[in-house]
Amino acid sequence: MIRIIFSNLSVGLVLLAASSMASASPDDGSNKGKKLVYEIKASEPSLNRRVTGPVVVEVDGVPAEPVDSFVWDGNGSTVIKGKARVEVDTISNQGEIRAEWEDENGHWTYHQTLFMPPPHPVGLRIGSSASHTTLIKGDPVINNVYLHGDSKAAGPVVPTEFNLLATWGPAEITHNGQSFDNPFDGPVPLWAGHTMTTVGVRGEDGVVRNTDGSVYSMATASRGAVDNDDLEFHLVFHDMPGPMTANMPPPLSFFYHLTFEKVKIEIRQKSE
Repeated sequence: MIRIIFSNLSVGLVLLAASSMASASPDDGSNKGKKLVYEIKASEPSLNRRVTGPVVVEVDGVPAEPVDSFVWDGNGSTVIKGKARVEVDTISNQGEIRAEWEDENGHWTYHQTLFMPPPHPVGLRIGSSASHTTLIKGDPVINNVYLHGDSKAAGPVVPTEFNLLATWGPAEITHNGQSFDNPFDGPVPLWAGHTMTTVGVRGEDGVVRNTDGSVYSMATASRGAVDNDDLEFHLVFHDMPGPMTANMPPPLSFFYHLTFEKVKIEIRQKSE
């Protein structure tokens, strides 16, 4: 069994370990009886959310539209209290994610035990050379890939970022102790959940920047800046894409977005 532990204080070791660990396909027979378990503990979150006009849609009193859930300029990125824990096996795609936090809208919990891939590619991975890349599809728990920016894996809502781990799947949400049901996609009350454990994207001021220091936007996806000496844990939940709205991102009616700045990761590789 191989066991590796690191945190924000050892990001260089994170990237070295990530690049050296194998990522064999789960369906080629070579991973039978193997596990690669990621355990992530995160704290010190910020809520990235700003109401941008008169509210026209609410869910349980929480503004749904018009809301900017990326606030690249930092206006609307607010430090809150909370914590999250992830424990998943990247080979079997099994595990659990729990989070709880308290913000201006109340007390929240997030719980996920089922993992399902999104309709878009889940990551860009470098192959045998820097000029050989592969877009990964259909994997709901993926490690060591690039996402967002101009990677063509997911939308350009943040700069191109290296992901040690990314997950997708239905999540159960509570708000002030009551089930917070999804009214847009019924009859199933669950939300589309997504987490990422990445290099740093937001500065201490909450701003997402380009390499020249200007504020990031989707129009500058090829120039987004990241901090390779930092780690962040991102957690979002939302409805499925539908009609265009006044939100950012626009094809969603409700979007909630947290970024945790203190991250500790343990990776356990073993064969049964």
